[in-house]
Amino acid sequence: MDIKELEIFQMVASYQSVSKAAQHLNYVQSNVTNRINKLESELQTTLFHRNNRGVSLTANGEILLGYADKIMKLHREAKEAVQNPNQPTGPLSIGATDITTAIRLPQVLAAYHNHYPEVNLSLTSGSTEELVDEVLKYNLDGAFVTNAIEHPRIIQESLIQEELVLIMDSSQPTLESIKDLQTRTILVFRSGCTYRAKLESWLRDEGILPVKKIDFGTIEGMIGCVKAGLGVALVSKRIGKQLEKEGTVICHPVPEKYKYVSTVFIRRDDVPISNALNKFLETTKNCFNSTIEDVK
Repeated sequence: MDIKELEIFQMVASYQSVSKAAQHLNYVQSNVTNRINKLESELQTTLFHRNNRGVSLTANGEILLGYADKIMKLHREAKEAVQNPNQPTGPLSIGATDITTAIRLPQVLAAYHNHYPEVNLSLTSGSTEELVDEVLKYNLDGAFVTNAIEHPRIIQESLIQEELVLIMDSSQPTLESIKDLQTRTILVFRSGCTYRAKLESWLRDEGILPVKKIDFGTIEGMIGCVKAGLGVALVSKRIGKQLEKEGTVICHPVPEKYKYVSTVFIRRDDVPISNALNKFLETTKNCFNSTIEDVK
């Protein structure tokens, strides 16, 4: 079993057709068929179901495809690291929470693209739970999540700590007590968000249940609704103070137990760090360090 056979196997699995895979690889069809037969003989198993419409993976074929994807990714990264260590190329898939995407990553992405334009960078946003799952499934090279993750296959590095504040429309009466939230609408991100979990924990510990909640998919939408007087939301102090300076919201302090969230970068422990990812982390740390005073 060699790299070329795995590449052919990937193409046939992707196109579900030997002829289409051969056309994509610029091979004669018989060559592709022979290489697949050789692979099946070596592994002593059937990798594809054959039919008049093409082929489909068997159960063992599905298993091999998972390994093939990882092997081919490592092969590309090894060539990249040896051939051009200072100028990474190829794909890089990064995930981030909505808040990190909105307030931290624009500067990072701009700087990284400027220095390493040959990297094909893709960004996926989601909740911490969703991003951890995507990293564990090898769908992301790494992700920015909130707070430490307890998982045996995860390597993590804490990058920055954010202080949180509760924001509300500046025309609304200020909170005299947390009990006042009993009559306010709570604006939160989707389930799995650490900010949401902290706010719900705070309210629950204070015995404030039930509270009307509205879910949002983006921080921009949530902030817009806070400004419109729809409800209150928990955000980073950096965002809250900026909006307060604009006169659109007022900030309310958060108790010590709930007031901090750490931004953590995670990746799988069984995937060597690529040159592209290594340079991305260097860029991230430089950008984060340059703005660390903003959250004090």
